[in-house]
Amino acid sequence: MDERESLANVLRRMIAAEASDLHIAPAQRVQMRCDGVLMPEEFVPTPVLMEQLMNRVMSEEQRAVLSERDVDFSWMYEGRRFRGNAYRMQDGVGIALRLLPARIPTPEEIGMPAGLRGLAAARDGLALICGATGAGKTTTLASLIAQINHTRSVHIITLEDPIEYIFPSACAFLSQREAGRDFASFPDAVRSALREDPDILLVGEIRDRATMEAALMAATTGVLVLGTLHTRGAAETPLRVESMFPPDARDAVRAQLADVLTGIFAQRLLPCRGGGRVAAFEVLMATPAVRNILRQGSCSQLASVMMSGAAQGMQTAAMAEKELRAKGMIA
Repeated sequence: MDERESLANVLRRMIAAEASDLHIAPAQRVQMRCDGVLMPEEFVPTPVLMEQLMNRVMSEEQRAVLSERDVDFSWMYEGRRFRGNAYRMQDGVGIALRLLPARIPTPEEIGMPAGLRGLAAARDGLALICGATGAGKTTTLASLIAQINHTRSVHIITLEDPIEYIFPSACAFLSQREAGRDFASFPDAVRSALREDPDILLVGEIRDRATMEAALMAATTGVLVLGTLHTRGAAETPLRVESMFPPDARDAVRAQLADVLTGIFAQRLLPCRGGGRVAAFEVLMATPAVRNILRQGSCSQLASVMMSGAAQGMQTAAMAEKELRAKGMIA
């Protein structure tokens, strides 16, 4: 069996097992992540195969950029969509592939709490979906966008790097745009989008000060802005937002965030009984008390507000786990 057929078999096994990730690099065993556990395969690709795979999954423009930095891309294989990242390493090119679900799950299937589901009806403000890499943030946002697409006549603009889920237009008018292909930078793309009569703006990942500034500004114009951040918990997210700005700007940023915030939702995936994983959500809703805390910069109080805010739809990670355990979904 040649190398290409061996790789094809690994990809087919990945799809059959609904594994989340595949790590491929020259001169070492391919590894597949199933239910959060990384497991080695027998197949060891050569540098030649890695170059061939790179040529297959990436455009000429993406390959040119790879000489300077890592590159995100999307790829279709045997009817399934993958998100990938290619990077240079000592022995050549390495690739990490993430298998996206065969269909976008509904909010109910994901187990979204009420406050998060309510974003499908929200008209304006800023909502942040947080969590570590691989926590399911993109799938959660995709589920919300799909719900809105099938229930509301609105203009949705998504800014992504890369585009992961495709949304055929239903009730909504959709404009999906990919970094590097359709726009050069997230801040410029946000500003351009505001000239195009959007109702909902999805910013795939808020990575820096300029993008956060643009997202906050967009949320003040009557647009619903949905974005993701890499933070571990809801209570620490406002501090992460502040840290993007210099000290002399933070008072203004806190006030702006307090004015536009709708909610912060931090998620992680936990092992299910019987296999698979389930999402557990922290929820911080922008109640008047939370807005006051944000303006004052007293973020240390947010955890206790979440613990006592069940009536407003709030919950901590511990509360979310307790509920999942009571339902028999996790050990």
